[in-house]
Amino acid sequence: MSTESESDAFFGAFFKFVEAASIQDTDAISVRSDPAGDHLTKVVTFEDEMQADQFKTYWTQRRRWLGL
Repeated sequence: MSTESESDAFFGAFFKFVEAASIQDTDAISVRSDPAGDHLTKVVTFEDEMQADQFKTYWTQRRRWLGL
């Protein structure tokens, strides 16, 4: 994420997606921080590839809609 507002938008979209997808198994998703230069990058991993693809598509559309 390049800005704090983009990071906020990402996590808002992430939580909405998880809620809408009714993901009950908390072990099916992991979120970690990786160092990237002078900041940390959040890495989200879905156990289910189909959910990962759906979220990627959802986030791409959301970014476009938000102008990010």
